[in-house]
Amino acid sequence: MEPGKAVAYLALGWLIGATIAMARSIRRGRALAAALAERHPERYEALGRPQPGWFESARRTRFAQFVMRREYENLGDPELSARFDDYRGAELRLLVAVLGTMVVVAALGIAVS
Repeated sequence: MEPGKAVAYLALGWLIGATIAMARSIRRGRALAAALAERHPERYEALGRPQPGWFESARRTRFAQFVMRREYENLGDPELSARFDDYRGAELRLLVAVLGTMVVVAALGIAVS
C-alpha cells in the first residue's frame, strides 16, 4: 500500500475513533447531568440546566464550566462528586489522547507529502 493511502486510512480511522470517543463522553455526561437533576433539582435549575452536547450552547458551556471548575464539590453529595471527578479525569485524558494522536497523524501526513 502506498504511504499516502496508509496515512489517509489512518486519518480516517482517527476521525472515526475520535467521534466515537466524543459520543461516549457526551452520553456519560448526560447521565451525570440527569443524576444531578434528579438528586439536586434546585441546583440543576439554578445552573441553567447544564447539559453536554455536540453543538455550542449556553447549556453545554455551563456543563463544561461546572465540571472543569469542580463546582460539583459544593453539592455535599460525595457519591455524585466522585462520579463527576472520574468524568473530569476521563475528559482530560481523552483531550490529551485526541490532541496527541492528531499531531502524530498530521506529522505522518506531512512526512509522506
